[in-house]
Amino acid sequence: MIEINPREVASEGLYRIFEEQSFNNVVLKSILKQNGAMAKNDKAFVTEIVNGTLRNIYYIDYVINQFSNTKTDKIKPWLLAVMRSAVYQIIFMDKVPVSASCNEAVKLAKKRGYGKLSGFVNGVLRSISRNVDNIELPKYGTPEYLNIKYSHPLWLIKMWLHEYDYDFVENLCKSNNEPPDVTVVVNTLKTDRDSLKNDLEKEDIVVSLGKYHQNVLHLKKTSDISNLDAFKKGLFHIQDESSVTAVKVLDPKKGEKILDICSAPGGKSMLSAELMENLGEISSRDIYYHKIELIEDSSKRLGLSIINAEEKDALQFYPEDVEKFDRVLVDAPCSGFGIIKKKPDIKFRRTGNDIDELIKIQRGILENASKYVKKGGVLVYSTCTICKKENIKNVQWFLENFNFELEDIDNLLPNGVNSQTKGCVSFYPNVNGTDGFFIARFRRKEN
Repeated sequence: MIEINPREVASEGLYRIFEEQSFNNVVLKSILKQNGAMAKNDKAFVTEIVNGTLRNIYYIDYVINQFSNTKTDKIKPWLLAVMRSAVYQIIFMDKVPVSASCNEAVKLAKKRGYGKLSGFVNGVLRSISRNVDNIELPKYGTPEYLNIKYSHPLWLIKMWLHEYDYDFVENLCKSNNEPPDVTVVVNTLKTDRDSLKNDLEKEDIVVSLGKYHQNVLHLKKTSDISNLDAFKKGLFHIQDESSVTAVKVLDPKKGEKILDICSAPGGKSMLSAELMENLGEISSRDIYYHKIELIEDSSKRLGLSIINAEEKDALQFYPEDVEKFDRVLVDAPCSGFGIIKKKPDIKFRRTGNDIDELIKIQRGILENASKYVKKGGVLVYSTCTICKKENIKNVQWFLENFNFELEDIDNLLPNGVNSQTKGCVSFYPNVNGTDGFFIARFRRKEN
């Protein structure tokens, strides 16, 4: 029988994420599939190390640099992956013996041909393990403290501090480092909330009710959701409660023509179809063909026949769609700072320059989408980011340049959620327990 070392698998995952610039969710899925013979608890161990290391990457590198004469930017990539994962285990995983973390790291260094450097690895890790309680951080109250303590890029911390007070930003960063639940939406065309809850609990999944929406469930202790019978039968799809709110603000009605212009992975289209009782037309678009296939597969699994998945570029104008739709949803490509909890690699992949480029894309999509809305129709703009330039500043730009007005949404929001300004609402992980999210609802003027 082949023995699989979960620490080696985790280190390999980290190596790929940083060296190949691969996305953590893609890498995790790949390495867990490649090592499918691993026990369930070993797969969970690998996932915890990879995601936990990414969540705390600035802190981990800061600690390594305090105790190593060779700094992280000079350490061999494979050794750095091994050391990062070991430091995460030493500092953040209380149930993992320190000696095991150090010894296994040395073995992995030797296994990949770095025997001569195994003493260096051992020395640094042992020094860290002896001084875990003596790590000196930057002064509290400074951006640098939040940067290191909660492993968020300094430029992002400074941007948030320009918009929010220090305590809020600290709590936001702290919340971003907590493991997320899996949130699912009940397919009300096939089942009901309580029946699905019972089905999932029989699979030893910990299930709790949604905080804001009736047909939402939160799941813990899940492994591969796609293997569940309830998933295969199309009894639910994955979607955060903030994203569910965007669909509720869109308020699709039976028999209408709806455009979801940046649809993938398709959760908002799926929920819209369910709310419409599978009556009407939904054009669900994305620029990438493989994502269109994903939408088609999900629609089929959920038994939704009104969704027409189309490979179309939202930045390209289509004259045939002018004034064709009752409601248009623009869930725009964005910096994604609202979903750091789910995709921690966003923290070190994005830069301030990315935001400026994204704003151009967002405004180009909004300009096209505005032309597809019937007179008197509704346009909803949403993002999964916490960045005023991408959110409220785009709303102001849109109102100044197009024949639309913001529409009051308080009657469409769930209990406990209020609009900050007319027609706009923001969600925050530290406040709402959801993704960070922004939603604005416009109505096209009749003349």
